[in-house]
Amino acid sequence: MKLVACIPAKNESWILKYTLSALATFVDEIIVLDDGSTDDTVAIARACSKVSVVIEKGPQAPLARNEPSDWNRLTEAARQRGADWILYTDADEMLEPGFTQCVRSLIACDDVGVYRFRKISPWKGLDYYRTDAPRYDHKAAETLNPILIRVTPTLAWPNPKGSIWKRWVKRVVRGEKFKPVFGRIFPVGVEGKIVDRDDLVSVHFNHVDFTRLIRKQLFYAVNECKERPHRPVDDVVEWAYRGLDDSKAKFVAVDPKWLWQEYVGAIAFPITKTAPR
Repeated sequence: MKLVACIPAKNESWILKYTLSALATFVDEIIVLDDGSTDDTVAIARACSKVSVVIEKGPQAPLARNEPSDWNRLTEAARQRGADWILYTDADEMLEPGFTQCVRSLIACDDVGVYRFRKISPWKGLDYYRTDAPRYDHKAAETLNPILIRVTPTLAWPNPKGSIWKRWVKRVVRGEKFKPVFGRIFPVGVEGKIVDRDDLVSVHFNHVDFTRLIRKQLFYAVNECKERPHRPVDDVVEWAYRGLDDSKAKFVAVDPKWLWQEYVGAIAFPITKTAPR
């Protein structure tokens, strides 16, 4: 059974060496879709021996991203490489090392079509993660990436915005634009059982570097205002602030077994120790 990892990336040179090094130990191939990076993301991807395809979208307008379209491009590229299973994951997240011990038995199960995994997000460093909101400690049933899916001829990621007709109505009535499209909904064309593995943990590094997190929240806030001009600006500001506020955060220590210790040194971010509250 051929296992291919599919990763979208943009300016992820700070974490990509860690991700690719870990993936290379248990997948057959890796496909990277670069969304117009201006750092060394593409060079790092091409330097990895397991990366068989790098899809470069080239210079793009900052708000031109369409996530379902990107995942479908990755899916088609994996099909062309003969993938039997695809591990969809982001450049800034990685399943725990223990996954290597069971991945081959997982994909050998004939009646399973999808595996989902628990995902935790360390906060301002690698020592602690938050438990006060699902966004920091996702149960397997709530995650869409990382996700391991058996390849079928009809496997696809649908557009969460709905049909073209509905999107035209939103455009005319509320001024919503067609692009960008952020977020995904469960893929179609899946065959087999859906199995949730909360015992296998993926570490999401999105919140380890607070400076980088602020930049991302600002980007999403600007995008939200442009994509949904009917939404009050105060609501957008409050939404963006919630992603940065830790005044009521609850912390739990990160289990060292969740990290690929041999590759941690490749992660480039300023470490700020955060004591549990």
